Amino acid sequence: MLRLRSLSARSRDGATLLDGVSFVLAAGRALAVTGPSGSGKTTLGLAALGFERPGIALGGRVLLGGAELVGASAAQRRAARAGLVAHLPQDPASVLDPVRRIGSTLRELARYAGSGSARGRLRRSAREAGVHEALRAAAIPEGARMLRRFPHQLSGGQQQRAALATALITRPRLLVLDEPTSGLDQDTATALTERLRGIKEGGTALLLLTHDLRLVDELADTTAVLERGRIVTPADALAPAPPSGRRRGRAGSARASEGVSAQEVTVRAGRHRAAPVLEGVSMAFPPGSRTALVGPSGSGKTTFGRALAGLAPASSGRIVVDGRVLPADLPGRDTQQRRIVQYVHQDSRASFDEFRPVSGQLADTGRFLRGLPRAEAEAEARVLARGLGLEDELLSRRPAALSGGQLQRSALIRGLLARPRLLVCDEVTSALDSEAARLVLAALDEVSRAGGAVLLITHDTGIAREWAETVLHVDSGRLLTSG
Repeated sequence: MLRLRSLSARSRDGATLLDGVSFVLAAGRALAVTGPSGSGKTTLGLAALGFERPGIALGGRVLLGGAELVGASAAQRRAARAGLVAHLPQDPASVLDPVRRIGSTLRELARYAGSGSARGRLRRSAREAGVHEALRAAAIPEGARMLRRFPHQLSGGQQQRAALATALITRPRLLVLDEPTSGLDQDTATALTERLRGIKEGGTALLLLTHDLRLVDELADTTAVLERGRIVTPADALAPAPPSGRRRGRAGSARASEGVSAQEVTVRAGRHRAAPVLEGVSMAFPPGSRTALVGPSGSGKTTFGRALAGLAPASSGRIVVDGRVLPADLPGRDTQQRRIVQYVHQDSRASFDEFRPVSGQLADTGRFLRGLPRAEAEAEARVLARGLGLEDELLSRRPAALSGGQLQRSALIRGLLARPRLLVCDEVTSALDSEAARLVLAALDEVSRAGGAVLLITHDTGIAREWAETVLHVDSGRLLTSG
């Protein structure tokens, strides 16, 4: 099905991104490629399909179903891939049309499913059946509701599954999945793993690019570890990092009136803002507190984090700081009020300007919110970057040249530079290997020790229980429990 022989990838400046990668992937088999953030996994996944990222040249050989992709024309590569392969990128929003409902996108894809063969366009009944089968295969139980929504109305986890449905609807013989369980709660990830197992047993080859060792254990027939662009060792040498032994306990002894709090916050959506996405949620974040918010995809976690930062204005309720009410929406907050709550986006790539180097964008936070000179802001960003395992040279690049995990940590640096009273981190470890995740959590500990409050929004209940003093659970827009 897929054969790589001494595959290489080099950037215009001479940097080696992939070096001598070789493997064979047969029909009905699963190969998992693991490795630290920035090791080249995403570049490998694209190169395996003959895609060249801007400014990157491929060498070696890529044989897909017997067709050579390296050195082939764009038309030849498209013909080789047609009806044969599908790709789920790390950023699901990049494959979902922002101005089309999910159902419209899926029906359009179903219309041409198999058009590379003699079947041609499918009948309407067959298309509709294909749409619902793709939803089931992507572990989307709320299929009818999902079809009516636009991508911006979905949580990160729901976008991930909707993007997977767009890949599965073509019934590919090779499926390349870049961090497919990122942003999914444990139950949904388990359901998705079972669906992928069934797809593999049906004869589809799977190339998994992932940090999720549970997914690797469940699905992979063969595993490779990629480090600095080279396959270095079998992945069974990897093991989850041991527990960090952080102290659990009650939140600090600060008075209830201190710090940031949400009081009966409700956020409504829809044309007339009639549908509550979040309803009557109250939480307090005293100075130095560490709080984790967990819950299934689409439960309202991200909406709550955005409401705190003024990005999803509350329809009712209040955001209060030291007894004073903050304006509900970000444009109504002055510079110092904007600094109080900083939100680290789940979709880190979409939060950066693709045409500017990352370093300048990070420095802007220190300049505009703290009044730092540019040189001082950039120097502080570099210090934070080193603490998160990022080399200085990476920050001089544009966002497209960074991996998902590197961008995720860069987005965190931007939040840290503001020195907020409350730092809201939305799935900030989802695209990270265990060592990078450890560095991120250590940075959040530093925020707490310095007197800042941290809200960690996550699907990873293990991290939540180990890191946080208080764990809160939200479902269907309502706060259910604490633990």
